[in-house]
Amino acid sequence: MSFTLRQKIFLGYIVMISFTLLVGFYAIFSLKELTTITQNAVFNSIATSGRLTKLNDNILAQDLYEKRFLMLKQRDAENLFWMRSKEFGEMLTELGKTETYISPLIASVLSQHDRYDAHFTREAQLIKENKVREAEEVSAGDMKTVFEKILLGLKDVDHQIKSQQNIFISESNSLSERALLITIILSATSFAFGLLFASLLTNHLNAAIEQLKEATNMIRSGDFDSMPEIKGADELADLAISFREMSSRLKELEEINLDANPLTKLPGNLAIEKELLVRLNETQRFSFCLIDLDNFKAYNDRYSYARGSDLIKWLSELLVNIKKEYGEPEDFLGHIGGDDFVLICSPDRIQTLCSRIIEEFDRGIPAHYDPEDAKKGFIISIDRNDKPAMFGIMTISLAVVNTDRTLVRDPKEISQKVAELKQYAKSFAKSIYIMDRRRAR
Repeated sequence: MSFTLRQKIFLGYIVMISFTLLVGFYAIFSLKELTTITQNAVFNSIATSGRLTKLNDNILAQDLYEKRFLMLKQRDAENLFWMRSKEFGEMLTELGKTETYISPLIASVLSQHDRYDAHFTREAQLIKENKVREAEEVSAGDMKTVFEKILLGLKDVDHQIKSQQNIFISESNSLSERALLITIILSATSFAFGLLFASLLTNHLNAAIEQLKEATNMIRSGDFDSMPEIKGADELADLAISFREMSSRLKELEEINLDANPLTKLPGNLAIEKELLVRLNETQRFSFCLIDLDNFKAYNDRYSYARGSDLIKWLSELLVNIKKEYGEPEDFLGHIGGDDFVLICSPDRIQTLCSRIIEEFDRGIPAHYDPEDAKKGFIISIDRNDKPAMFGIMTISLAVVNTDRTLVRDPKEISQKVAELKQYAKSFAKSIYIMDRRRAR
C-alpha cells in the first residue's frame, strides 16, 4: 500500500507521538527540575556573582575617593564617596533579600560598612578642622582595618555563592545524564522515522547553506551589505545573524584600514576619534599627546616633498620604536596627517615617552639635512609671506592633556585644549613638551 509524502509524515508523527507519550511525563518532570536548577544557577547565582563584582568595584571606588579626599580635600571626592556608600548599602541589602542562604554574611559586611562610613565621617570632620595628621591616622589605621574586613567579608560571600553554584551544577549534571538517557531511547526508537524526515531537513539545510555560501562570496568580493535573510528561530537563522554581525565588523575594519595613513600605515582620524570615545566612555585615565614638527614646511620647500615624506616615515618609525620599548601594548599611536601625530597612553608613562621622543628626535634630525646646512644650523627657505628667511634645524613640539588633571567630556574638548598647548609649545625655539598642569574642578 502506497502513501503520499504527507501521509508518511503524518503516520511517522503518530507513531513518534504515541511512543513519546510513554516517557513524556518522566521527561517533562526531569526537564522541569533541570530548568529550575538552571534558572537558579544562571539567573540567581551567576547574577549574584555579577552583583558581587560590582560590590567589590564599589568599595574599591570608595577607598579611592577617600584617599583622594584625604590628599586633595576636594568636595567632589567626599560627595562621590557617599554616593558610592549609598549604592553599596543598597546593593548589599538587595543581595541579602534575594539570596537568603548568605544573609548572615551580608549582615556582617553591612555592619563593617557602617563602621567604615563612621570612620570616614570622623576623618572628614578632622580634615575640615584642619587636623590633617589625625585624619591620616584614621585613614591608615581604623579605616584600613575595616576596609580589609569588608573585602574579606565579600570574599566569604563569593566563596559561599560558588559553593551553592557547585551544588546546582552537580544536580544539573545528574538530571542531564537522565535526560540524555531518555534522548538516546527516543532517538533509537525514532531512527527509522527520522529517515523519512531527512529529505525535508536536507532541503532546508541545503537552501540555507547555499545562502550562506553566497554571503561568503559577497564578503570575499567586498559586498558587506547584502547578507542572507534566513527566516526562523533555529541555529541557521542565528548563523545568518552572526554573518551579518561579522559583515558589519569587517566593514568597520575596512573603513579603519582605508582611514590609515598611506605613508606611515598608522591609524588615521577615524581610528583616533574612536579610540578617544572608547576611553572616555570607559572613564579611563589617560594622556593625549599631540606631536608636531616645527619648521617642517620650510624643510619641504628647501629639500622637496620627497625628502619631507622620507622624514615623516622616519619620524613614524621612531615613534613606533619608542612606544614599543617604553610604552605598553594598550598605548595608541596614530597619524592625523602631515607632520601631526597622536600618542595616547597612561599618565604615569607620558613624561618618559615625551622625553625619549625629544631626545631621539634631536639626536637624529641633523642627518636629514645636507651636511653644510646641518653644520650651519639653519637653512634658507621661503616663509609664509613668500620671502626668503632663515629657519633653524627642525625641532619637535609635544602638547599633552591628562584626563586625570583636566576634565574632558568629548574628543572636541581634548582637541581644543591640546591645540592651545601646541601653540604655546611652538613659542619656544627648541624641542619641548608642554603638559596641562591645571586640575579639574
